[in-house]
Amino acid sequence: MSLQAFLAVARLGSLSRAASQLYRTQGAVSRQIQQLEQHYQRSLFLRSPEGMHLTADGEALLPLAQRALSELAAFAVLSSQQQEILRLRLPSTLALRWFLPRQASLQQQLPGLRLDITTSVHDQPDFSQREPDAMIVRGHGQWPGLHAQRLFAEHLTPMCSPDLARDLKQPADLQPHCLIHADADHHEWQTWWQQFGSGTLPGQSLIFDSLDSATSAAALGYGIALGDPRLSQEALARGELVMPFATLATRDQHYYLVIPEARRDQPGLQQLSAALQSLAG
Repeated sequence: MSLQAFLAVARLGSLSRAASQLYRTQGAVSRQIQQLEQHYQRSLFLRSPEGMHLTADGEALLPLAQRALSELAAFAVLSSQQQEILRLRLPSTLALRWFLPRQASLQQQLPGLRLDITTSVHDQPDFSQREPDAMIVRGHGQWPGLHAQRLFAEHLTPMCSPDLARDLKQPADLQPHCLIHADADHHEWQTWWQQFGSGTLPGQSLIFDSLDSATSAAALGYGIALGDPRLSQEALARGELVMPFATLATRDQHYYLVIPEARRDQPGLQQLSAALQSLAG
């Protein structure tokens, strides 16, 4: 903001010191001062080797600029106090790979609301504490006392580095390789193997506590992970991960926005539900 640049230069007497304090380049601060001078058709500073000094017009503008920024800051505080805060908890991988890239678009659909985000590795919705107001969880959508709004289904398919993929022509080729799991009971790989594999599930394994960690290890060449193309979209687009088989296992689990039944009619939570559904497609 040009007024911020003006006040910083007036106080510090230097473009370089003002730029450092405002975390901008010296050129950017200089351009903002020039724009302000062009706007008012007045010279606001005397420039000399010793520094920058206010002209008479600059001295006249100084208290006005101070008051304007003070009032803008007060308005920002008032606006933030009037915002309704919604606390949303969601799985860490979903937050990193799907939610955060869409958060700006989501926030535009929620005027007057502010989202506070926390993450969890657990899929079981728990509202026993004061927080959160809503959760996104993966499951079957049937939880007593909770309203579950379906967002999208989970699809799983093997993913690995391009080097490993060269040896994988059919599911049987997985046998000598390490399978990377994001669940301790291996249920996800067993589900996929029952649909597309044959014989026994390969025994060599690595177990991680999140899908993001599992697919990151796969991208580094440590084995083959089961991933959801929706959540691995960026890594697939960059070529860090590839899907060696055209086999998507559609599970009976989906991602749901979960809200306590007693709160489901709150306007803010209804707005959040509608905005998330529009993003989920």
